[in-house]
Amino acid sequence: MTCETCNGKGFIEVDKLCEVCSGTGKSKSFDVKVTEELSKEQIEMFLKGICGICKGKGKITKIEVCKICNGTGKVKKCKICGSKVFGDYELCQVCRKKPHVFKLRNACGLEDIRLNRVYVGTVSAVTDIGTFVQLNKRLRGLMKKSNFKEGDTVLVKVVGISPSGEIDLQHVEMENYELVEVSKEVESVSFEDLERKVGKIVEIKGLVTRIKQTAGPVILTLLDGRKTLNVSSFELQDLALGDVVSLIGIVKKKDKIEALEINRIYGEEAYEIRKKVREEVEKVSKPEFKGFLIKSEVLERMKEDMILVAKELKKAIYESRPIIIRHHWDSDGTCGGVALEKALMDLVEKVHGDNEEKYYLVKRRVSRAPFYELEDVLRDLDESLEDVEKFGDKIPVVVLVDNGSGREDIPAIRQFLTFGADVVVIDHHYPDSEVDKYLLYHINPYKVGGDSNYTAGVMCVEIARMVSDLDLKHLAAVSVVGDRASGEVEKYVEISGLSREELQDIVLAVEFESFHLRFRSASTIIHELLGFGKKDRQKKLIEILSSCAKQAIEEQVSIVVESLKVQVLPNGVTLAVIDVENYAKKFTFPPPGKLTGEVHDRLKKRYQKIVTIGYGPDFAIIRSDGVEINVPKLVYELKNEVIAGVDGGGHLNVGSIKFVQAKRKDVLAKLAAKIGGLKT
Repeated sequence: MTCETCNGKGFIEVDKLCEVCSGTGKSKSFDVKVTEELSKEQIEMFLKGICGICKGKGKITKIEVCKICNGTGKVKKCKICGSKVFGDYELCQVCRKKPHVFKLRNACGLEDIRLNRVYVGTVSAVTDIGTFVQLNKRLRGLMKKSNFKEGDTVLVKVVGISPSGEIDLQHVEMENYELVEVSKEVESVSFEDLERKVGKIVEIKGLVTRIKQTAGPVILTLLDGRKTLNVSSFELQDLALGDVVSLIGIVKKKDKIEALEINRIYGEEAYEIRKKVREEVEKVSKPEFKGFLIKSEVLERMKEDMILVAKELKKAIYESRPIIIRHHWDSDGTCGGVALEKALMDLVEKVHGDNEEKYYLVKRRVSRAPFYELEDVLRDLDESLEDVEKFGDKIPVVVLVDNGSGREDIPAIRQFLTFGADVVVIDHHYPDSEVDKYLLYHINPYKVGGDSNYTAGVMCVEIARMVSDLDLKHLAAVSVVGDRASGEVEKYVEISGLSREELQDIVLAVEFESFHLRFRSASTIIHELLGFGKKDRQKKLIEILSSCAKQAIEEQVSIVVESLKVQVLPNGVTLAVIDVENYAKKFTFPPPGKLTGEVHDRLKKRYQKIVTIGYGPDFAIIRSDGVEINVPKLVYELKNEVIAGVDGGGHLNVGSIKFVQAKRKDVLAKLAAKIGGLKT
């Protein structure tokens, strides 16, 4: 409660009679001892006949420590009736006369015990020398033999404390008493002050952002808006995420405390702390836009949404909300996913330090399919729900990279939304407007007049630069080369400091390794390949893996071209067809999509207008150049015209189609007819 005497200031102003002029305000004569301490202005006042000490007022205002609150600005409440209490008492004069006993909270130490007070304790051991009574987790005393057993609650009076800290107790019988809790009064500090308080007992307040149950203590994560703090406690009250708490504990490290007491804060104080945390999080989550790496009108038109995505991701890190980055397995998707992963992990290190958050907050995962399929969402969702139950995690923010823009992504996205997730898409495939209603943000160049040349890797690198100062521009260059992008994005290649040949080798190495990793993200080896480890080791790895990839590609291409059929259609489009089912090894690198692309790259040097189709038992892969083809539209039309379970999607000029095996001839015939009907 605020001290009314000093109005919470801790001091009062008192007017006292000026001893120099005896209250007259006039100077009589100079005192040499006084004049030695006077300023020039005061001496001039004395020369004019005015007392320079009180400046003619006759009184001097002095500041004194408030005796009521002892300079704290606050007065205590009676622990029983709630009325004001002055001095060091816990109870008012009326309640002191009533029967009462004290209960020491766990933060209390030997210095908080008072002789001849009655405390409530628990029998911890019965021995030959007497009965040990636990007054709290830190303190225990000894009373003479009794007929109590372990676990009994007893009332004891403190009759002595030895210099070595041993507490002598005496059993007391009392009925109809009031229980008075005693809390330790310690210094309340901010998260930033903890580094200077290691080993000391302090009080700290914050917002609970995570509650992790372990076999030992419960681990709480607290947030003050800028930093997080890990708190271990063996006696956790019924707390929930979003609660505001005050705790007293021993500072183990600058970002770790062992809690002795935890109290939930209610009312106006809780509201003010939540408000402060929210304002701080908003402030520190504001991205720093340093300008794009290249000049681009398309990027400028996406800038505001990119900034909002960066802010959402930064906010999640500060609030200890997990982020799942789910990206396509190829070099473009991998570069985009790694760019976000590295930037966010850099922020995690700054915000959470050595806390456990750095091991769970950012998760990068690979999608084999060119969309967010149900198999992927089941893994993500199941693990997230387990983490919610076991560790008190929040439902994550899901970031789909190089995936997510198509209608085929909707079922998986909707499933995650049902459990409270937020989904962000960063993609350069042709978008379906239907998907927008399920997304928090949708970054896609087609939405602002761009095209697929603005790769997912490019957009992720630019967003990552708003989160961290890491140098990630080479990732954008790798994605551009890997996705065969052209136009102004080729400037990323120029600023990367690497040649196209070097970038192409990195692309092959990443895709070769990613193919064999299957569903594992394997951040360590992928980071090495992308230049985040030792440079000499990266060079050797790239040389080894790219050579293996080139050899595998040449071997497969030389075989599959035996099935190649080339036909010039009436509209002038060259249609090339390869049988990747019977003329390519299954489950080896390169996969059907890349193999079709490699054959297409060789053919397009001879034909200006060309569409290449690589077909298998229940799929067809499309690559095109010099032709205005809309793969998502083709898929939609085939779905309605052929009863074959047609599905698929991709870019406008690149994509894939799936169908039932028995209808392959019908689907391929219809597809060829549609290509023959294209306007050129």
